[in-house]
Amino acid sequence: MNCFGTKLLSVIAAAALLMTAPNAGAALIVNDSWADGGRNNGADPLDANWWSSVSSTGTGIEVSPGSLGMVTGSSGRGIHGIFPTQTLANVGDSLVATYTFTTPATISSAPQTGGFRVGLFDTLSRSGLDADITSSSTSPNSLFGYFGTSTVGLPGYMMDMDVATGAEDISFRQLDTPVTASTPTGRLMGTTTGFTQFSPTGVDGGYTFAANTTYTGTFTITRINATDLQLTGTLGTYSHSNIDTFDSASFGMIAFWANSSVFGSSNASGAPDNGIDFSNIKIEFNPVPEPATLTMLGMATLIFAARTGRRKDR
Repeated sequence: MNCFGTKLLSVIAAAALLMTAPNAGAALIVNDSWADGGRNNGADPLDANWWSSVSSTGTGIEVSPGSLGMVTGSSGRGIHGIFPTQTLANVGDSLVATYTFTTPATISSAPQTGGFRVGLFDTLSRSGLDADITSSSTSPNSLFGYFGTSTVGLPGYMMDMDVATGAEDISFRQLDTPVTASTPTGRLMGTTTGFTQFSPTGVDGGYTFAANTTYTGTFTITRINATDLQLTGTLGTYSHSNIDTFDSASFGMIAFWANSSVFGSSNASGAPDNGIDFSNIKIEFNPVPEPATLTMLGMATLIFAARTGRRKDR
């Protein structure tokens, strides 16, 4: 093969690689391991701001170098983190949240359907979310959305995981159900009110939670066409997916929640056995190549081929 043929094959191969690589230009938005021992964005630009989401008094968060603790135990509590909003503007764009955590010495032996929850939401640029937030069934917080006062809920999705049911699975819920003042959505993931559950749920019995064990999970949202998103959740080797027509393709907040008595025996900060400890939380945005980029690359390939052909005919 002459040099022109070799170059042509190289260009075609490069074009094919770019056209089939959905993660070309992947951007790491958050990669927080709390090396600085702080819960707010410090010197590392890939840190995030982490805040407590609790249903009553107390705090749902504690931080030490290398660890972010979600303090739950005998209380239902959560945490949320704010990151620069990412929009899945093109078909094939995806947002991937990866989180690694270690369970405490005590795991619920009583069945807890959807006892552990992970969510990704659009903040709607709403001021005040970057803070510790308290909400309960009797005092919902309008920051999370409260249809009784005409404050819309934050568009997004919750992935919930069963604990100690004997048939543990993953399921997804979309926060999109309009409700009234008597059934508020202002607790975010502290309630399933206002969420629509997808069917089917995942295959039963795909995982179990054990004490003092480290797990890695993911929550991926991918735009698959003009109207639909694909949601995929994993825990270890277990995986489940659903497709949904979306209200918003933008996301700027990640949240975690555990129901009371799921992880740990104490709800006191600094106490042993008081919840799960995260060692890393990562958010990655994977865009597809822009259509214009692919078109230009294709044209360049054709032009190169045409010129190479003319040279060979001389």
